[in-house]
Amino acid sequence: MMLWVPVVCALLVDAIPQAGAAVYRHLDAQGNVVWSDRPGGIRAEVRPPRVLSSGRVPVMNQGAAAAPAPFTPYQSVRLRPRSAPVTLEQARRGVSLRVETAPQLRNGDRVQLSVDGKRHQSPLSSRVLMAIGLDAGAHALVAEVLDASGTVRQRSPVMTLEVVSSPESGPVLAAQP
Repeated sequence: MMLWVPVVCALLVDAIPQAGAAVYRHLDAQGNVVWSDRPGGIRAEVRPPRVLSSGRVPVMNQGAAAAPAPFTPYQSVRLRPRSAPVTLEQARRGVSLRVETAPQLRNGDRVQLSVDGKRHQSPLSSRVLMAIGLDAGAHALVAEVLDASGTVRQRSPVMTLEVVSSPESGPVLAAQP
């Protein structure tokens, strides 16, 4: 098990001299520029990339870790019901769902979509979520609000989305409390 430590050390020691190795620029027979570590072309100077920075480095308190701000619940979180029928083809391509929060979604908070009790979309700082690849039938949709640490803090009421195989199949969507 400890055999990998000497192997890694040997590889690192072997790589250190190559970190400052020369790089040469050549032209091949077709006139293409070729970079190589073999002499024969023009030696090129390789500089480390420039990193853009504001020049300010945040100072962290080395004492006790700062406690996260307490989560303040939203007055309301809900998915806006759709008025148009959702066909199987539309559901497979993606159905956009508008999330309404009062007040507006705060900095650091994100929303994600849960379909039939399973996370369907990664958390986003957005007011529109997408339900993609749904099969025919009824699906329970819930918008979940996550705080900055990724903890689900609040959920919308369940909205039932009925995906029909054709637009003539009848009622499509009902919001349930």
